[in-house]
Amino acid sequence: MEQKRVIQVKQNILAKNDAAADEFRAQRKEEGTFFVDLMASPGAGKTTLLLALIEKLRQRGFEKLGVIEADLESDVDALKIKAAGVPSVELNTRGVCHVEMGMVNRAFDAFCGQRFDFLFLENIGNLVCPAEFDTGAHLRFMLLSVPEGYDKVYKYPPMFAAVSALVVSKADYLPLNPDFDMEALKSQARLINPDIEIFVVSARTGEGMDELADWFMAKRAELM
Repeated sequence: MEQKRVIQVKQNILAKNDAAADEFRAQRKEEGTFFVDLMASPGAGKTTLLLALIEKLRQRGFEKLGVIEADLESDVDALKIKAAGVPSVELNTRGVCHVEMGMVNRAFDAFCGQRFDFLFLENIGNLVCPAEFDTGAHLRFMLLSVPEGYDKVYKYPPMFAAVSALVVSKADYLPLNPDFDMEALKSQARLINPDIEIFVVSARTGEGMDELADWFMAKRAELM
């Protein structure tokens, strides 16, 4: 008879990363930096959304804003953020499909002591790996753009379960995509994550951006 061995895993293999994330989160809270992790697939409009959100936060009196731009390669998005007058650090993962705490710490150190009201991490464009890694953020949210289709909620449930908010971006495309079932998306997202907040926005037209900015202000006040 073939003998079987049962191996009990006593410690999460990501325990070291999680411990570093907790430490980073506590340090940023102590200094007043609200750290936010933004996740989405490639092309969802992360950088465009961040620029529009940053402008709304500036209008509300927040001037100390920064962005960590994570990409496999290049500094294209980081340059867009810097062009808007926002401090930005490019984090190239060299092919790694997620961001870990070692990367976050190195990127944060590159700000050379700057402190922020809001610091955003634009995570790698991927709906799988980033959801599994704690990046030390106080808040995580995701974008799902209308051109991607509403059915991503069925295909990538761990991402929807990992975030506090779902932002349906590029809402100006809705008239061009009659097959996009907004109610099905919202229903399934809330089935996966009953506490998820859902916003429908367009960074291009400004639709929904005031509500989103107000929510971020409220979460900062609540969690900090």
